[in-house]
Amino acid sequence: MKKIVIFLMAISLVFASEAKNFVLNEITGKKIHIEINKSGVKVKEFPKKIIILDFFGKNCPPCRAEMPILGEIQSKYKKDLQIIGVHVQEPLTIKDYSIIKNRGVNFPVVDYMQNQDFVEYISNLTGWQGMIPYMLFFDKNGTYEGYHLGMMEEETLEKIIEKIKKR
Repeated sequence: MKKIVIFLMAISLVFASEAKNFVLNEITGKKIHIEINKSGVKVKEFPKKIIILDFFGKNCPPCRAEMPILGEIQSKYKKDLQIIGVHVQEPLTIKDYSIIKNRGVNFPVVDYMQNQDFVEYISNLTGWQGMIPYMLFFDKNGTYEGYHLGMMEEETLEKIIEKIKKR
């Protein structure tokens, strides 16, 4: 517990630095504008929504198992929530994207190869060492709410979202 508290304090301190802006390129060609600021993030395309940044890989068994769960969560909470997938394994092709869409992914996906500066910045900011799946949670105001490393059950994810919605 002590390590988690120290880790969260470290993230809070890092989020206190100057704002940094990123334009993420989705696989579809669309752009997502993210500002990382003193409290967390602002996503221009999804104002006033809970944001989940989901770092995953197309060949990661827990990530593949989680895809339909995340798709269901995105559909269920679409009014209040936006998941943004960040693919961090080898390059994601259009064919790969089609496969993950068929597995239930119904939210924007950006690929590491086109967005390396963002992924590296998040890694340095949070101390993330590349293990996946990895999620970062932000409330509707963009305030950092926590992270989860490893596969998450649908029920657990819903509890986290409901808790964040109440704030």
